[in-house]
Amino acid sequence: MVEVHYSPFLVGASVLVAVMAAFTSLRLTNGLRNLSVARRKVRIAQAAVALGGGIWSMHFIGMLAVTLPFLVSYDPLLTLSSALIAILITGCGLLLLHFGKRTNLRILLSGTLTGIGIASMHYTGMAAISANCVVSYRPFGIVLSVLIAIAASTLAMWLAYSNRSLLRTAIGAVVLGLSISAMHYAAMLNTSFSQAVNFVAEPIPALDPQILAISVSLSAFVICGLFLLLAVPMEESADQQREPEPEAPAARPRQNGRAPNVSLSRAGNMVPPVKNSIPYEKEGTVRFMNTDRILAIESDGHYTKIRTDEDALFCPWSMSKLEKSQLADRFLKTHRRYLVNPAHINGLKKVGDQTFCYVGKAAELEVPVSRSRAKDLRNLLGV
Repeated sequence: MVEVHYSPFLVGASVLVAVMAAFTSLRLTNGLRNLSVARRKVRIAQAAVALGGGIWSMHFIGMLAVTLPFLVSYDPLLTLSSALIAILITGCGLLLLHFGKRTNLRILLSGTLTGIGIASMHYTGMAAISANCVVSYRPFGIVLSVLIAIAASTLAMWLAYSNRSLLRTAIGAVVLGLSISAMHYAAMLNTSFSQAVNFVAEPIPALDPQILAISVSLSAFVICGLFLLLAVPMEESADQQREPEPEAPAARPRQNGRAPNVSLSRAGNMVPPVKNSIPYEKEGTVRFMNTDRILAIESDGHYTKIRTDEDALFCPWSMSKLEKSQLADRFLKTHRRYLVNPAHINGLKKVGDQTFCYVGKAAELEVPVSRSRAKDLRNLLGV
């Protein structure tokens, strides 16, 4: 058995790559319920490539961080197979969360599959090490690393999917990235290396391992950056130049008691058929709510939530679209993430430098008020 040393710089780079890949994957899967099935599958495939490729890149950089007293090469076929395994298994985990009703059991299964994908990729990649190096594993280390991968991945999925805000997505990505790294280095601590008896001299690689690791890191960040651009909603130019449409005729009674069938993939760009109404999704159907019933509207990533006395409902419109619409004058912006219906404000509260307003009756909603807008709100309310 030989002594193993690690490059702190490359270890840090491997962790950053894992976190970036996890964030890209979780961000790409945000808001998929509003896409058609075909587009949803494409997004999940992209997220699987980002996450699986990030797991592989983290492992690759982590192995380049290892310094052994002899040269080691890798079997190309097994190395490629390890990347494909990570993409396939993590993709299956993401599919579980985006097709069918999302439950705690599905989150658990998704986290378990993701953890298995991380572990499978690691040990397949380790099997690709050349015959010049004899690799030995401690059974305890295998069990520990797999448990770390499954437990931490499940926690990451729960954090990211229990409340799909940008903050929870970022926290989930950090936890998932750390779980990928923790699994790898926990496994490595319980792995020993020794030189084979029949040692065959390997040619010295033309590229320095540190330069190769930096190249892989930069490539991973560039690819993740390009994928993240796909998560930015692009408003159609036609929608921006659209002239106001004539008011729709009075609504007719529904037939068979069913709501109109509206494609969810078009909901973000549609014009409400009812005056002074905003679209929202409930039970797989896009419906419309009069602004008089709305207490506040909260930004939720690239979409929004409509807050009423009874519910917090998903709205396919972005905050910027709402602010540009003809309905904007019915609300007051109290914070960069909130629009409030002034008619429902029933109180103000100041805690230190932070001001809050209270809206609603059945269950008061506490909405933050930024310092720059607190004075305008007080003037409006006459206090």
